[in-house]
Amino acid sequence: MGIKSDIEYAIYSHGAWKARFRSFLSGKAGLDLSAISHTESCKLGKWLADEARRMLSPEDHVKACELHAHFHRVAGDIVHNIKQKNFSAARQALGPAGAFDQASHEMGAFLRTLARRSRPKPANKTTEDGAVAEPAGTPQASG
Repeated sequence: MGIKSDIEYAIYSHGAWKARFRSFLSGKAGLDLSAISHTESCKLGKWLADEARRMLSPEDHVKACELHAHFHRVAGDIVHNIKQKNFSAARQALGPAGAFDQASHEMGAFLRTLARRSRPKPANKTTEDGAVAEPAGTPQASG
């Protein structure tokens, strides 16, 4: 897989947690707090620990890991609140513009920026006389 597909899948997977939390909140499903709060237990965490080290700059890797860890802390707090029967705090965190959405959107936006930056640039082609032809859509310098 490439960086873009890896990132999009990770964003989708993390977004799906909201539905799991709601099921947990309504008593329809169980969740393991220890698994949720560990960043290495999900696909994105494994990618960040391995492939991302080679694909991202050190600065981008650190920021991605920090945002990912923050997401998992928020997720862990939600499960903790539910287990402590603090349902209003859990609902607030899961609500629109709540802590979960904020952490999810911040991480997703940063990862999408990384995916856009990693797109291969079109190669310049050389003409028969050795001149470099710019890719289509590239503004030409006027002289």
